[in-house]
Amino acid sequence: MALIDNLNGFDKAAILYNVLGENLALTLFPDITESENLKLRIRSRELKNVPAALKKEVLEEYYFKLNSTKYYNKKSPDKLFEFIFSLNDEQLFYLLGKEESRVVALAIEQLDEKKQMNFLDKLPSQKKNEVIMQLGNLRDIPLPAVVSLAQELEKKCAFIPGPKEFSRGGGKSIATILGKMGEDEAKEYLTQMENENPKLFKDVKKHFLAYDDLMNMPEEMAQEFWMSPDIDLDILAKALNGYPKEVEDKVLGYMPQKKQAMYTPIEGAVKKADIESSRGSILDIAKEKIKSGSWTIEDIMGSEE
Repeated sequence: MALIDNLNGFDKAAILYNVLGENLALTLFPDITESENLKLRIRSRELKNVPAALKKEVLEEYYFKLNSTKYYNKKSPDKLFEFIFSLNDEQLFYLLGKEESRVVALAIEQLDEKKQMNFLDKLPSQKKNEVIMQLGNLRDIPLPAVVSLAQELEKKCAFIPGPKEFSRGGGKSIATILGKMGEDEAKEYLTQMENENPKLFKDVKKHFLAYDDLMNMPEEMAQEFWMSPDIDLDILAKALNGYPKEVEDKVLGYMPQKKQAMYTPIEGAVKKADIESSRGSILDIAKEKIKSGSWTIEDIMGSEE
């Protein structure tokens, strides 16, 4: 007599519970009570050392019985996991992030490689390792359990928030905010970032152009920029107020002799608001060149690709 014939229905269910894991097994027994579930869990631990051949027999028997019932009279879609294909990365993680590793492995096996890696990269290292290892054991899961699991996950999809368009900040977002601040305040934040988070500082500088950056442009670009007819000399005089004379002379040196002769430096104090406004006007000329695609911020900074 085969060993399987010595097992009662409860023991067979406990073996299924042990082989498939709690989440998968419960999809096969959706109507059991919490008390029955607890008993199954305890019994499954007691039977965890039964021979592998016996476990296989129990799985095959259960599969055969389900094949013979009205369970399969219900049509299932050709692609059981089709409902997850339209989920974005965050929705996918919302759905699967807290599921058992084996459930996660089965679900992400249906995805393309890019989505798989995006999901796995969000997991803690231990859970990620467990899921990857489970990917090699998916053939042990009987088809009824796969179908049932897919249906359970699809039900959970109804409670996933819809995709929303929103920003997660980053260097570009910070650069936009800094651009609306006064010059001194923006400098303070940049200095703080450079000291406390150099990586973030570099990211911000990819998107943020300050007036000081115009003073240190590569020679060829400086020559082109400061010769621009769009630069008003009165505005330039205010913008250069507060810079050392050598910086002022350097800027004027890029201009035609005639324009240099027309330039009149401002003597005495200038309102801070007027200085910042003038620097902003000249900065806008550079930003227009960036917007048009003629230049990039990296070009102005003299950065190498």
